[in-house]
Amino acid sequence: MGNQTQVTKLTIVAKDDPGHQVEAQYNPKELAANKKVPWTRVKSDKSDSPAQEFSNAEPETLQFELLFDTFEKKTDVYATHVAGLKAMCQIPRGKSGADKHPPRVMVIWGRKDFLQFEGVITSLATKYTMFLPDGTPVRVTVTISITASKKATAKVPKKKKKKKTTT
Repeated sequence: MGNQTQVTKLTIVAKDDPGHQVEAQYNPKELAANKKVPWTRVKSDKSDSPAQEFSNAEPETLQFELLFDTFEKKTDVYATHVAGLKAMCQIPRGKSGADKHPPRVMVIWGRKDFLQFEGVITSLATKYTMFLPDGTPVRVTVTISITASKKATAKVPKKKKKKKTTT
C-alpha cells in the first residue's frame, strides 16, 4: 500500500452553535488574507520621506470562494449548502440585547497551524450558474469575506429618558 493522504475539507463552524457547520464540497483553489496596518503621515514633516505615526490596529480579513454542485443528485443546492451559510449571516431567533447579532464563525482547514480563522462573516455573495428544467438551482459559487474578531456584540440602543412634565 502506498502513502495515502486524507483529504480534509474547509469547514465553517458557528462559534455560538458548534453543531451548525458547513463543510466545503470542493476546497477553495485560493485564499486571500488581508491585514491593513494604518499609518498616518506626520503633517509637520514636509520631507519627501515623512515620518509615519501608527494610528490603530485593523483586523485581518479572509476571503475565498466555494463551489457547490448538486446536479448529479438533482437536489436544491440552496437548501443543501447555501442556507447553512446564510444562517451564519442572520440573527438567531430569540436573541436580544448585546447578543442580537449573527454568530461568530471559525474557519478550519488542514493543519491547525495553517488555518484556524475566527471572526464574523461580513459578506456572502452567491452566484447561481446551473438550474434544473423546473428552475431548481444546482450549482453555485459562494464568495465569503470574514473579518477577524475574538468578540462580537450588538449595538444596543439606549432607552430615552422620559421627560418630566409639570402641570
